[in-house]
Amino acid sequence: MAHPILMPQLGMIMTEGTVAKWFKEPGAPVAKGEVLFEVSTDKITSDVEATESGLLHVVTPEDAIVPVGGLIGYLLAPGEAAPAAQAAPRAPDAPIPAQVDADIHAIDREGGAPSSPAARKLARERGIDLTQVAGSGPGGRIVETDVLRALEAGPAAAPAAPAPSLLPVRSVVPLTGIRRTIAERMTQSLASGAQFTLHSEADVTELLQRRQLLFKEQGAGRISYTALVIKAVAEALKRHPRLNAHLAGNEIRLLEPVNIGFAAALEEGLVVPVIANADQKPLTAIAVEVEALAEKATSGTLALDDMTGATFTVSVLGLVDGFTPIINPPEVAILGVGRVRERPAAYQGGITVRSFLALSLTVDHRAVDGEPAARFLRRLEQTLTSPGGWMK
Repeated sequence: MAHPILMPQLGMIMTEGTVAKWFKEPGAPVAKGEVLFEVSTDKITSDVEATESGLLHVVTPEDAIVPVGGLIGYLLAPGEAAPAAQAAPRAPDAPIPAQVDADIHAIDREGGAPSSPAARKLARERGIDLTQVAGSGPGGRIVETDVLRALEAGPAAAPAAPAPSLLPVRSVVPLTGIRRTIAERMTQSLASGAQFTLHSEADVTELLQRRQLLFKEQGAGRISYTALVIKAVAEALKRHPRLNAHLAGNEIRLLEPVNIGFAAALEEGLVVPVIANADQKPLTAIAVEVEALAEKATSGTLALDDMTGATFTVSVLGLVDGFTPIINPPEVAILGVGRVRERPAAYQGGITVRSFLALSLTVDHRAVDGEPAARFLRRLEQTLTSPGGWMK
């Protein structure tokens, strides 16, 4: 009996995925539990194991985009012919349910406008600038038919060919998977937004002392700088909700949940796991969750749901004094956190050695002006400098 191979759903909001790579050749024997193919979305890349044994019959080639539940191949018995059915046609772009609308827009923006993965893929292939395409989908979302219409209206500009390198090449790293997603999203973010960055620092001497007390008094596990900053940011966002927002089209959506994403570095790039409802969780719970998500990122086991729904992002780069982070659309702000440095400072009428943490806040000027951004950064400084009751 032919066993169909279907596109899995890797998260609650996943509607389609790309068959990034087949690990078996057509006709090759496959054992149940073997890694069969790789699925790629704008958020994650994940290996998929065979649920049955058999001989592989490929229906959908690599780089094809397939809706969740769509047919991509079969596992056949020896001598068995593949069913006549071909790959299921792409499902039309359906209306986006209201409850997941913000999350869908968090992963499908190109050129500043909501767009479907199929539309983005076709636009890249044909050199179409999506900022010049009018969307006909729900909420102005650009769908594949909109790109086809733009192609019919006039010739697409041919993408510029890169200049050939005249230098010896040690190796070539393909711009694919997570690396490609980062390149596209960061370019889109800078091209479509009006970003500016404020730099400051916070005296975290008392914060670090209280951190040590938690170790001794409560037997608390490891509390990373990332966990400390996430909790402090969540506290500050309570007073400054304008920065806890998404920019979608002509709307600035002030969001109810405070879901803090944090950048986790992998060899192939960055991923951003999310601490949901960070404002409602104690520091120790956030610390445990940060460590668990970081381990999942390292092992490549993050699910799509682990990286969905962020309302604000924190990027900790403890090797430098400060840097300029780039916003992760549709969010309107991101905090960059540098290293802790000790230096002499005036304190209570004298000079003593204090610990200072570098902070860099990038905001989208379309949604947030300089004065409220500065007030949020000032509130965050105060929260970090005087941890008080939130640090427990």
